[in-house]
Amino acid sequence: MSEDQGENPVEEVGYKVVAVVFFTEQEIARFATREQAEWRAQELNEQSERNPRGYVQYLVRPVAEARRDQ
Repeated sequence: MSEDQGENPVEEVGYKVVAVVFFTEQEIARFATREQAEWRAQELNEQSERNPRGYVQYLVRPVAEARRDQ
């Protein structure tokens, strides 16, 4: 693959769990597989339902590191 096609061998692959409150999100953890991330997000959502502290939702997002062109 040529350089202009955008392949980056250092690019991180995986999934992250983020806490979403209104219009902001904060990364909680990163996992190698989607299944691990979904399991942790479900666990955190169950905890937040038992102990509500405002509107918080935990979501799984793919890790997409910002590309830095050199």
